[in-house]
Amino acid sequence: MSGHVAPHRWADLWAGRVGEPERGVMERHAQSCRACARVRQRVTRASDSFTTIRTQPAPEVSWDAIRARVHWSVSTQRRAAHRHRRPAYGWLAGALATGIAVALVSGPAPTPAPASQPIAKQDQPAPQPAPPPAALVGLVSRASGDVMVDGVRPADLFARRLTAGSVIATAEGRVDLQFGDKSAFSLGPRSTIELRRFDAQTIELAINDGTVDVVVAPRTGGQRFLVDAGDQVVEVRGTQFRVAHDKSATTVACRHGLVAVSDGTGKVLVGAARRVHVASGSPVSSEPVVALSSDELATLAQATPLALPLWDPAALVQNSAPLEIATSGHRDVRVDGLELGLAPLRVRVMPGRHTVETADSAGRFRRAGWVDVAATPHGARLEIPAEPPPTSGITERRHQLHTGIDQPRLGRCMRSIAKAGLTGTYVQVELAVDAQGAVGFLNVIDTDLPSATASCVREVLADVRFGRGAAATWRERIDL
Repeated sequence: MSGHVAPHRWADLWAGRVGEPERGVMERHAQSCRACARVRQRVTRASDSFTTIRTQPAPEVSWDAIRARVHWSVSTQRRAAHRHRRPAYGWLAGALATGIAVALVSGPAPTPAPASQPIAKQDQPAPQPAPPPAALVGLVSRASGDVMVDGVRPADLFARRLTAGSVIATAEGRVDLQFGDKSAFSLGPRSTIELRRFDAQTIELAINDGTVDVVVAPRTGGQRFLVDAGDQVVEVRGTQFRVAHDKSATTVACRHGLVAVSDGTGKVLVGAARRVHVASGSPVSSEPVVALSSDELATLAQATPLALPLWDPAALVQNSAPLEIATSGHRDVRVDGLELGLAPLRVRVMPGRHTVETADSAGRFRRAGWVDVAATPHGARLEIPAEPPPTSGITERRHQLHTGIDQPRLGRCMRSIAKAGLTGTYVQVELAVDAQGAVGFLNVIDTDLPSATASCVREVLADVRFGRGAAATWRERIDL
């Protein structure tokens, strides 16, 4: 014999399929070849296991294992498909013997379950319900006139957190509510709105009557912003728009962005600088979308809701306060350079000193004074007198003011400033004196002094006595 004995021939020898002459040659070769002797020993040991396997009962399969079920099902189908084939012998016998040896090491092979026995499904954990979206909170940032929340006039309007279900109504005033970074709405006079849904996923406002101006930061995926106006629904992704609704009609005007107005009949898109007017009972799909005039665009710009640059509801409630600006008539005001509309009104500000300006009859803004605001629930109040008529007695009254100042008392007010080495300070006041010499008002409208020192100087000036003469109203700068 040349070369080594093939492994499958040892399996054939064990099975009795090798003749005596060849058997003798193979045996003699194994005596002189260690490699073939080891192969004969392994094949013979594996083949001896057949007798033991035939007498063993069928193993029980753990049907909790999905892989075992799939393997057995596929194996059963494959055996059924190949049942007509004749079993192969020869070289396959060696591979079969080797596979049996591996099977004995790894464990018993699975046996099929009866065809009628159902395969139990693996228990799956119950799906966990999605957490509810986070609730939103709205805070009032500006208010004028009477504002009602849930049927009452709250004294703590600026400290109150408005949530889903709140109903807000106005009389002759208006109210601005901020509910996110660069997101707010302003409710116009004689209007009512309900926060029907108010969470991080959906904001739904229902306007029963009146006008609402809305500015909305761009929505993220899955977020919705809706305004229900009777039969019409307004939905946006990020824009500024106005909805005016009453029993007769609904008007939607868009300053920038894109607004979708829909009802049961269809939907129309209202783009930037355009509007749609839908009469009550008319389908929205039949109404034209028209361009806004320059005056209408200016009106929308002036009605932009007030939104503070830093949005943190918890911090704002604790660290901000309302500033009330009281005027005898309706006058345009600015606080720290920001136009707020017609006063009297209340506005949310941060603690510190704030400068207030009012518009005169010619529309020019003039400084009306400054006010220090502390973070308290009641905030601060600045009363602005009515615009005085022109007078001709200013020179006489100015002379009386300067000669009537109590200089020693004024020096005591300035003592701490002088010790600090500060010079060149001043106070600018606005005051009115009537014909009898009585001071109608005296306001500090500008100064570079600390608030305590400026208040002390004002008290000194307020005690100046004026005689009879011409009535006068003027502004005076006093260098200290």
